[in-house]
Amino acid sequence: MKSFKYRILALSAVTLLTACTRQADDRSNTFRGVLKDDVKTLDPANSYDSVSLDVLPMIYETLYQYDYLADTYKVVPLLAADLPRFSADRLTLTIPIKHGVKFQDDPAFKATGGKGRELKAQDFVFAFKRLADPIIQSQGWWIFDGKIKGINEFHDKLTKATAAEQKKVFAEPVEGVRALDDYTLQIKMAQPYPQILYVLAMPFTSPVASEAIEVHGDEKGNLTDHPVGTGPYTLTTWEHGHQITLDRNPTHHAEFFPAGASPDAGKLLPFADRLSFQIIKEAQPAWLGFLQGNTDIAAIPKDNFNNAIDKDGNLTPELKTKNVTLNIEKAVSFYYVGFNVKDATLANRFLRQALSSAVDRAAWIEIFTNNRGRKMVNALPEGILDRASTDKIKYDLNLDRARELLKKAGYEGGKGLPVLNFDMRGADSVSRQMGDFFAQQFARIGVKVNVIYNTFPAYLEKAKVGNLQMSYGGWSMDYPDAENVFQLLYGPNKAPGPNESNYENPEMDKLYKQISVMESGPKRAVLVQKMDDLLQEDCPWGLGYYHAEYKLTQPWLSNYRGKEIILNKFKYFRIDQSIRNQRKK
Repeated sequence: MKSFKYRILALSAVTLLTACTRQADDRSNTFRGVLKDDVKTLDPANSYDSVSLDVLPMIYETLYQYDYLADTYKVVPLLAADLPRFSADRLTLTIPIKHGVKFQDDPAFKATGGKGRELKAQDFVFAFKRLADPIIQSQGWWIFDGKIKGINEFHDKLTKATAAEQKKVFAEPVEGVRALDDYTLQIKMAQPYPQILYVLAMPFTSPVASEAIEVHGDEKGNLTDHPVGTGPYTLTTWEHGHQITLDRNPTHHAEFFPAGASPDAGKLLPFADRLSFQIIKEAQPAWLGFLQGNTDIAAIPKDNFNNAIDKDGNLTPELKTKNVTLNIEKAVSFYYVGFNVKDATLANRFLRQALSSAVDRAAWIEIFTNNRGRKMVNALPEGILDRASTDKIKYDLNLDRARELLKKAGYEGGKGLPVLNFDMRGADSVSRQMGDFFAQQFARIGVKVNVIYNTFPAYLEKAKVGNLQMSYGGWSMDYPDAENVFQLLYGPNKAPGPNESNYENPEMDKLYKQISVMESGPKRAVLVQKMDDLLQEDCPWGLGYYHAEYKLTQPWLSNYRGKEIILNKFKYFRIDQSIRNQRKK
């Protein structure tokens, strides 16, 4: 009876998906995707979750982007007219801005009657200063904190300013960020910053029009619901919790598919007229919708993996008949159990070590990834330069050791230990299965946990304010450099920054400061090894697994590239409506 009821609910969800998709598709050239939860924000200063970053980079653009066809992560100009010109000491960057790029049409541009005005270098200055504004509490402040001349003094002055003084202080210049003229941006670094080109490809650095803040900003100056960018698409509709639709920006500047073997080389972007995203939190209805041809891309849910992929790693005959394509993404993301070391209970290192020693990673990976994941033996995914040589987890599964460590922590057999809260990133069926899994794992050593199921935006808000005790943590690298992982363990980056564990260790902080200004090489690798040793011993994370995604694409979708760091991918997708129509028949 339970199975029958589930099937009815799943099929009802697919019927709803089909209806919503058809309603949204009044244009034939529409890409149809799925988001696993609602978008948290479309303000580039605070958009830092995977769901929001599926949408925002289609509306906003950055100075630089990754070469879509390159095998390596190669940075190329987007809004910049060329790569930066560096000073001899590499501390000053001079960046030319493309002429003729316009913001999308919007009522905010009163001086031009609602027509989008031309992008200027000053719009980058304004956006960078917003990251330093304490009122906004930007998730991106860490990218410039201590790195640009004068930015911290500017931040501190804004922090001390009264409400009446805020606007005046914000208007003051920052030494390290200047518009030399309308088409030239200058950035002066306070210290070497080898990752700067990667950073200038992050959505945090998207230009923002001050007019949009004046007209659409709320009391915090956010653009949560009314983005105004220069990108290939504009926001058309946003039914919170249900659907987001983006339409082609008619004033988008000329951008072309990169040169290469593709038949689309040199053709004008974007290809799709519309991007239609349905918000479907459960994996099963999203999967069934893909099988019915209602969406264009799908991840393979864990419960359907064996029906989709055979023992040799190929598509099953049923899927082959649909002419779908299997894409295996070697992701630069990972999952772990996060411990809030500022929590009065979890400040006990022996307790964190005990909890890490209680987790069966092999079962975790088998049950929830169909063995697609790889055990996370150190902080950095494979392929990242300067990766530590560590090849095993120091506090891996060992129940006898876990019980002994729990005793050393002062909680023999779990006696006297309060129930620990364990926050999940979702409330779907897989999240609930995983919550049960962890509860059972910790129960084996006498530890009780209260599993809390959140919407993804709610989880992110808890992380931002530091209101997590234990959590199902995950990270997708912003750029392929060791610094981007270890900034998660840097003390000054604690909540509201990306250091969700609120971990502070003077030695880790010292090492982080060193590697953050070093070019890749043997000397840097030695320091990274020391940092990994600290992570393994202090256990702010119970290491989990490196993620690998298996995704299917429909036969009418072309130009798909499975590279996780590339966020602005949808503009490259081409839809062949004639093939899609054949499926309908």
